[in-house]
Amino acid sequence: MKTPLQILEKYWGYTSFKPSQESIIESVLDGKDTVALLPTGGGKSICFQVPALAQEGICIVVSPLVALMNDQVKSLKIKDIKALAITGGVSFSELNTLLDNASYGNYKFLYLSPERLQQDIVQNYIKQMNVCLIAVDEAHCISQWGNDFRPAYKNITILREQHPLTPIIALTATATPEVLEDTIVSLQLELPKVYKNSFTRPLLAYHIQEVTDKLYHIEQLLKTNTGNAIVYVRSRSAAIETSKHLNSLGIKSTFYHGGITKEEKIQRLALWKDGSVPTMIATNAFGMGIDQPNVRFVIHIQLPDSLESYFQEAGRAGRDGQYAKAIILYSEYDKKLVEKQFVSSLATPKDLKLLYRNLNNYFQIPYGEGSYTEHNFNFVDFCETYKRNTLLTYNGLQTLDRLGVLQLSQQFGRYSTAQFLLTSEALLRYFKTNTKASVIGKTMLRLYPGIFEIKTKINLDLISKKTGVKIPEIISELKKMEKEEIVLLQLKTTDASITFLIPREDDKTINSIAKDVKQQNEKKKKKVASVLSYVANNKECKSLQLVRYFGEDNATQCGICSVCTKKDTSIGSKETNLVADTILNLLEEREMTSREISEKSTFDDKIILTVLKLLVDKGTVAINFKNQYYKV
Repeated sequence: MKTPLQILEKYWGYTSFKPSQESIIESVLDGKDTVALLPTGGGKSICFQVPALAQEGICIVVSPLVALMNDQVKSLKIKDIKALAITGGVSFSELNTLLDNASYGNYKFLYLSPERLQQDIVQNYIKQMNVCLIAVDEAHCISQWGNDFRPAYKNITILREQHPLTPIIALTATATPEVLEDTIVSLQLELPKVYKNSFTRPLLAYHIQEVTDKLYHIEQLLKTNTGNAIVYVRSRSAAIETSKHLNSLGIKSTFYHGGITKEEKIQRLALWKDGSVPTMIATNAFGMGIDQPNVRFVIHIQLPDSLESYFQEAGRAGRDGQYAKAIILYSEYDKKLVEKQFVSSLATPKDLKLLYRNLNNYFQIPYGEGSYTEHNFNFVDFCETYKRNTLLTYNGLQTLDRLGVLQLSQQFGRYSTAQFLLTSEALLRYFKTNTKASVIGKTMLRLYPGIFEIKTKINLDLISKKTGVKIPEIISELKKMEKEEIVLLQLKTTDASITFLIPREDDKTINSIAKDVKQQNEKKKKKVASVLSYVANNKECKSLQLVRYFGEDNATQCGICSVCTKKDTSIGSKETNLVADTILNLLEEREMTSREISEKSTFDDKIILTVLKLLVDKGTVAINFKNQYYKV
């Protein structure tokens, strides 16, 4: 068998490992359970792919994201390494074939979602496989105190039961000391070797700015950006509107959120990656596994709900090791909004008791029954029936899902969308020939004025109430219009399905989880408080604040964040040196004006002009009669 370094060079073309990678690989090859806590861009995948290739057998990889699985499988196949992923939408016969291939086709990697592990057929096949390694990506998802808790991750322990002698490697980029400890216990790791790299990103400048006009500031930041950028927003409508605004200013952008189709996600990601559309406006659906080296800006225009999610999203900037910025633009209102969305609307045990009773009554589930029954669920109708607050209800359902009382289908929160494809004149002419289509269509035009320009979220219940037409008839009429290419449709006749996991016992059911609910609510309040503290603290280095949150106490000041640069504007400061190096490298190519230099760098105009003056005074740079700077 080849050595790990030979494998690295053969398949990846590198002649050395990144910090900690070699030690992690040796630990795995020694058969030890291992935890790799590496920052975003730290090369986690190599930590399980190399040792798997160094051994006989197949590596089972559990990952929460389909896009991440598909990207890794594609990358391995390009290297002539046999790998496959079992994702959603696979028929039973296809599933059998894929599992047969994994078992008998000399495959090295089988990627699965944690939900797939719940299937008996998958478990039975894996039990018979020669498994050399179990890799759990985004392992913090197993901790209910983590930011991305996935209840299905609890099922990963079935792999430990089936293959007790096979080592497990748990990989994550965001885990506080408490979450790390809970992850180790939850995965049943035996005396694991824990490898933790520094969370410090030396050339990633964290900036916080309180502003009144966010769109203007985004424009100023991005108008001369030569790399990629991500702008994170809270809602789908904000993603659409922000993208629209930037495009009107000549800044090429597109948007990405959970409501667009799989094909649209693939297409938009490709356009962003190849630089055709360099700016992505996104909700947190643009998540884990986005690996683009030349992202120069990650901008948040709403406050994140936790430092874990912020650190992960901000960490997508500067993965090529070059200077990049992670910026939060906020207003005083944003502070109140994040409290309202994530603290004031937390469901208490009392709230959950009422919600749970309402759900059981809504589905007419008798006392003592209902376990593992599945029901179609219309969220709007449910809230209207019981006069419920929608945000409190949504959060309550998420809590019941998180604590194993019920299971929400993955499409929960998705809505029907529609977009008229004809001009308004042509559409009105069509309506004259069809009375029912006219009633439905004109109501939609009144309710959703932007429905000509973009795919728009529609509420079938509301359309039904306004028109007096029953929902099945509305759907039938819309489908007719779709066939005639009058409207583009994406219909969800229910918001979701709900599966009850335990028998109905009303208050007794909630009493058994009340302690966990209270603990989770306290954790959430602390997470939001940490975000507000981070934003408000303008005396201490932003990088230091972040890495300390993740348990790192021996880091030094970064010298380039919004706090450090205010403190130190002297010659020889880290930011001044970075700007000077950038200017001198650019002037190696040709003479440039200050504007051209500014357009080719990520630094503010003000600091560039300051450093140019310093370089001229020092005699390193001079200026010609065309106002161009050149190296002396």
